[in-house]
Amino acid sequence: MAVACLTALDASEIQAQDGFLFNFELGYKEMAGDLGDILDGGIVGEYAFQYQKNRFRYGLAFNLVSLDVADIDESVSQVGANLLFSWLIKQDTKLLPYLQLRIGGVRYRPEGDTFAPEDTLPASASVEESEEGENAADAVNGFEGTLLAGTEFAISSKFALDLSAGFSFISTDEIDLSAVGLDPIGSGTAWTVRLGLRWNP
Repeated sequence: MAVACLTALDASEIQAQDGFLFNFELGYKEMAGDLGDILDGGIVGEYAFQYQKNRFRYGLAFNLVSLDVADIDESVSQVGANLLFSWLIKQDTKLLPYLQLRIGGVRYRPEGDTFAPEDTLPASASVEESEEGENAADAVNGFEGTLLAGTEFAISSKFALDLSAGFSFISTDEIDLSAVGLDPIGSGTAWTVRLGLRWNP
């Protein structure tokens, strides 16, 4: 009801205006390929800012994903930073469909001492004894490229709901999972769905 009222009030002004835009998104990322054989899906949190000129947007996004390891009560965190290039298929309407290309870096970090090679921990070490924030397993860096399609649903002249889905190709240095008896992994694909809020101040 509130969304409908805002839409009716601002119907004559709703559009994607030139200038800076800010996006806040939550979503779900499902891993596939070699990475998907080991890693389950996880919740995505993202903050992005973009600059729009006519039908084009350019920007930078920062995201965090916590991925569960299949059959093990542990997780691997993914931190990413992406350059964004978006093309608005339509403009000056309540529905703003778009295509977006993302290119950037990712960093995977196995969480917890379970992933640490045995020779890196004293025999008496335990999870409880580890300092907060300490991680004995090495993090790895890599590349992620994403093609994403979405639609913004304008709810006022300043705000819009953003619904999107994307496909990613991921390639990283090998993630060492030998401590839990798994083969190293370093490439794969992923599907992502997101729901967010776009704000142009």
